[in-house]
Amino acid sequence: MRHCLRKTAGAAVAALMGCVCALAACAPSEEAGLQAELVASDETHVVIEVTAGDPAYSLYDVLTLFVENGEISMEGSESEYGFYITSVNGTQADTESYWAVYTTLETMDGVRYSNPTYGTWSYEGRELASASYGVSGLPAVTGEVYALVFTSLASA
Repeated sequence: MRHCLRKTAGAAVAALMGCVCALAACAPSEEAGLQAELVASDETHVVIEVTAGDPAYSLYDVLTLFVENGEISMEGSESEYGFYITSVNGTQADTESYWAVYTTLETMDGVRYSNPTYGTWSYEGRELASASYGVSGLPAVTGEVYALVFTSLASA
């Protein structure tokens, strides 16, 4: 009897978590005119689509919203070049790997924000190019997709 209760309780908790996760993924994070949807998130990649953007905000601002809402975890440090990501969802970059940034944002106002020459990453039929800027230098633009992908230096 005890074993059956544990299975039932476990199944109920799993179903509840599935519903909560499904709702969380659909609910956009918002900040004064900025909305984004967390499309996918695990230990090796995070995919975000900006549903209502404002180029005054950056991808870093969007990521911070998801961190504040408890939807992802992220660590890093500020440098003269902007925010440098060292860990996402518990996966730590090291001397053998790093968190690469990809985006569908190509150019805007004469500035090239990505370049497929330096690599691409495919997600659900969309081709994202290697970002030419870090997360604090990429503007949050409506309709654009951004991805953080854990990458081995050996495969880069």
